[in-house]
Amino acid sequence: METMIEELERVMQSEVETGESLLRVMIEKQRSIVGLHGGDLASLVVQEEELIKPFQQLEEQRVRLAAEIAGHPSKNGEGTAVTVTELIRHLAPSDALRISTISTRLRTVSERIIHMNDQNRILLQRSVRFVQETLRLVTDDHTRQLVDHRV
Repeated sequence: METMIEELERVMQSEVETGESLLRVMIEKQRSIVGLHGGDLASLVVQEEELIKPFQQLEEQRVRLAAEIAGHPSKNGEGTAVTVTELIRHLAPSDALRISTISTRLRTVSERIIHMNDQNRILLQRSVRFVQETLRLVTDDHTRQLVDHRV
């Protein structure tokens, strides 16, 4: 049991670190969106995608380990979601404190990622509307071609 708790702690710590890296990339992505740096934006999106997969894999491992520690049977290799409160009931006080502390850090990072993602989505939606409105103005409400296709 102790090795599973240590593994859970290691997985959660890795998840926090990966989440913090993802958050840094998302902050840079937001700066790129606001600063209209398209080249930077493309590379940042690639970096973001490269971090999301390991983040999801760590989450799956965490859920599976927490379910095993809490005594919930695994279905098809996937764990059943277990609350931190329920998990802590199955741990010694020192283990519970460590897991609870890491859980708080993970929750904070996850909430910041969600918030940053929402902000970036809004910024991108506004950018699209700006481009559409600019095109509408330049083309006299789409009655005039923007590009002359004659050779």
